[in-house]
Amino acid sequence: MNQNQWLMRVEKGLSAHFKQENGPSRPGVMWAIDIKREDSERVYKAMVKALFADNLLPELQNNQEYQAQIAMQYLNEKTQSGWHPENEIEHTIYISNPAQQQSAKSVEKKWWQFWR
Repeated sequence: MNQNQWLMRVEKGLSAHFKQENGPSRPGVMWAIDIKREDSERVYKAMVKALFADNLLPELQNNQEYQAQIAMQYLNEKTQSGWHPENEIEHTIYISNPAQQQSAKSVEKKWWQFWR
């Protein structure tokens, strides 16, 4: 069994405007995500603040499934690069439009960016 295999599920999300250090508040969702190894019963919780890019299409701002998938994709990439949910850190990502997306009607590629 692959020891790096993590299972994730969204426990809840809080949609709000979040204060920024430099600038006005920004809309987004604070996602609470449960993470556990496939071969363990121990459940960790990670909080991911997913802020919306200025030009995020309205359809994607209202698509919570898309946003949650991006947050879990981000956490998956973090675990694959060596981060362990035991090490609590502040996760902030910016959700933007998919790179080749002109309309949100056919979302195929998912894209996220994060800054520290």
